[in-house]
Amino acid sequence: MKKIIFYALTLSVFVFGQAFAQTVAEQNLTLAVQSAENVKQDIATARVAINQLVKQLKVIGNPNAVYFANVMTETNDSKEANANDVDSYVATAQSNSSIAFSTAPINVLTVKILQQNDVIYSLTNQIVAAITSGNNTLALNLVSPLRSALTKQVNFSNSIITNIQQLQVLLKTYNVCLKLVDSQGNQAIDGGFGAQNTVTGEIFYPGDPNAQDYGYGNCFVNLPVGTYEFFSYPSQGSLCGTGSLTVTLSNSLVNSNGIVEINLVTWCE
Repeated sequence: MKKIIFYALTLSVFVFGQAFAQTVAEQNLTLAVQSAENVKQDIATARVAINQLVKQLKVIGNPNAVYFANVMTETNDSKEANANDVDSYVATAQSNSSIAFSTAPINVLTVKILQQNDVIYSLTNQIVAAITSGNNTLALNLVSPLRSALTKQVNFSNSIITNIQQLQVLLKTYNVCLKLVDSQGNQAIDGGFGAQNTVTGEIFYPGDPNAQDYGYGNCFVNLPVGTYEFFSYPSQGSLCGTGSLTVTLSNSLVNSNGIVEINLVTWCE
């Protein structure tokens, strides 16, 4: 019992370390989503410049090719930087996650964004050359494939965001602390605890699986999303029975300290 009490005193330090690592992963995924959103904002800026150029070509008759080229170059540069940021953030999330995942699907999409940047550079140069030579008709004809390239980038960005959101669900973990109580609600300090995933059948015990004291204490660290049967088992010579409760972990169960607290009801003589 002394060992359990000592473990409870030191658990807060361990929980902080594990929870911090997971928080870094989650924060970087959030930043990756923002970078993908920034790509979409760059595209919106480029589309405004294209619409302005089309108006100048069709109505005003005096297109500002220099301004158009500058906007397209600046937004292309920004899209490249943001696409690279997406790769960097998801890589950092991967290295700080306690749950393994692949960044490949996202990396493929960022490459596709950069490939469309090359198409946009080429079309922009062709449009500027056409305007410079006085061939406004050719310039207008090149607008459609330019817009198509931007639309592809929007679609790739949306797919990146969807992939990251799926990772955010995958990486969501919970710190769960159990308390054994009798039928009157009085705490019964006795025995140990476990948690069995009802889908996979995997059993978890309190603490760090790599630490000497794994299985002691009453708090589970970074349990993956899922439904668990939390159970207690009495120590040798105990005067208490066992308790169990099936719980689906969700954000609504997390208290202000970032912990899910669960009471297991048992009987004690």
